[in-house]
Amino acid sequence: MKLPSFLRKYFWDVDFNSPDLKGNSFFVINRLLEYGDLKAISWLFKHAKRKQIEQVIKKSRELSPKTLNFWCLFFNLTG
Repeated sequence: MKLPSFLRKYFWDVDFNSPDLKGNSFFVINRLLEYGDLKAISWLFKHAKRKQIEQVIKKSRELSPKTLNFWCLFFNLTG
């Protein structure tokens, strides 16, 4: 899956055109959950399965406590 160019700003620290970025769904989902705006989150919900997103929320060590709390409430998960 190719990432759209409007998501480039969320991946400032990696090569946006790298095949590793496109193949690493955990990293992409994690980054968009933490920093994404409404357009980025909308794109994420259209292109990632709910189970994938929930797994990232449950396993990520990079989401801030505030972000983690928000997404746990949003998806009705226990953090």
